[in-house]
Amino acid sequence: MFKVISKIIAEKKNRYIIQSILVAIFIYIFTQSLVEIQITTLLFLSLILVSSGVLVSHYPGINKDNFLISIIMPLGVLSGALLSLNYYPNLGSTFKILVISFFAGLYYLVSLADNVFLVVHDREEIIPLYRVAVTWSQILQVIVAIPLFAGIFKLNTQVFVHSSIVALVSFLFCYYQLWIYGFEPDAKKTGVGEKIYLCLVSFFVIFTSSLAVSFFPSEDFLRALFTSSVLLFMLNYISAHLKNEISRKMIFAYISIIIIFLLAVLFFRP
Repeated sequence: MFKVISKIIAEKKNRYIIQSILVAIFIYIFTQSLVEIQITTLLFLSLILVSSGVLVSHYPGINKDNFLISIIMPLGVLSGALLSLNYYPNLGSTFKILVISFFAGLYYLVSLADNVFLVVHDREEIIPLYRVAVTWSQILQVIVAIPLFAGIFKLNTQVFVHSSIVALVSFLFCYYQLWIYGFEPDAKKTGVGEKIYLCLVSFFVIFTSSLAVSFFPSEDFLRALFTSSVLLFMLNYISAHLKNEISRKMIFAYISIIIIFLLAVLFFRP
């Protein structure tokens, strides 16, 4: 029996599945009013769950150099699930189960992508799945950001604080983007100073964008979609900057997407 369990745990994919199931159970317990707990305590418990899960599931590829960067996306998934489900309580029970399953699947995909980057980091060479993981990781970041931002906008605090937290999360996502592109041989090599500068530019753009739309009476979910579209632009801008592929066509395309969501914020009132 113990040999079978050890063999299951030894397989990384199995570890990710187990971790995703534990995350789903955690989300269910703390979003179905089964346990009453303050949101700050809940987020602290989430940090413990994600940190321990990353250490176990990514072992032996995890170390002090990549641990902090490896918890950004999993923690984003779990925080987004807890915040959005807690602050949107009117969803039906069946739909909530589907949403929790979606977040568990998203957590699994994020873990798989992180595993590819950790393998590349460990081997110091590109593997075939690397570029696929880079493309999917950018998509996953935006998907993770939407419910996370929607939950942050629901927090009972000032809009300045909302925008600051959203911008800080975006700062971390952009730093994560720079980290994964650091393994790309065709990408520009950036120092710590340039990385911080690019992340601060993203922080400023997203902070001002979020703060600007906060003065309009609109649904928090639409504000989250708009802010996530700005994040999408910044992630693509950073990627294009690193590959020297910035063009007017690219900029206009993403600005058009941002304008569409901005119009949704302006014209769809609660």
